[in-house]
Amino acid sequence: MAHVSANARREQLIEAAVKVIAREGADGATTRKIADEAKAPLASLHYCFQNKENLLLAVFTQLSEEMPVDADLPEGENATLGRVIEQCLTRAMRWSVENPVRIRAMIEVTLWAERHDPELSVSFYDAFLKSSEAALRQVDVPLSDEELHSVVRVAMSMVDGLSLQMLTNGDKERTLRDTATACAMLKAFLGESER
Repeated sequence: MAHVSANARREQLIEAAVKVIAREGADGATTRKIADEAKAPLASLHYCFQNKENLLLAVFTQLSEEMPVDADLPEGENATLGRVIEQCLTRAMRWSVENPVRIRAMIEVTLWAERHDPELSVSFYDAFLKSSEAALRQVDVPLSDEELHSVVRVAMSMVDGLSLQMLTNGDKERTLRDTATACAMLKAFLGESER
């Protein structure tokens, strides 16, 4: 049998955990089921992560790094806060639509953290809040810090809600249309309505 490095095994176990969590929920994702999905010895899971909690944290970290929460505006473009929010929200939702198993696992791990360690789930959202705000600060932000925090939290709730709807009804095209509506609503709130 070929030797698998610890880093490669960690990646295998994280990928297996994503699949098992999406299929069975975080509570139903036992270390044995995850190791079986990865075709790895259970001992290797404990060697790489020590316990299930550390593996779930690694899953959340991996998925949160994958989900785009940034904007990529061309130089010289007249960028406004509304346009940056629109790009961030649209990119996040396209990722969700293209990765339903991953978004389901992310939601499951977030709910698991809220049940088992509420401070941890708060830290999950705080990490998204900070990275989203950093993306929005690419332009002159005409809002106070508290107003910006509120807009970012609303945009995050839109991603959560639209993702849950997409997982429930499976209609990816409708999800993207609803994302465009959500963006228009945020831009209208910011006084950037294009209608």
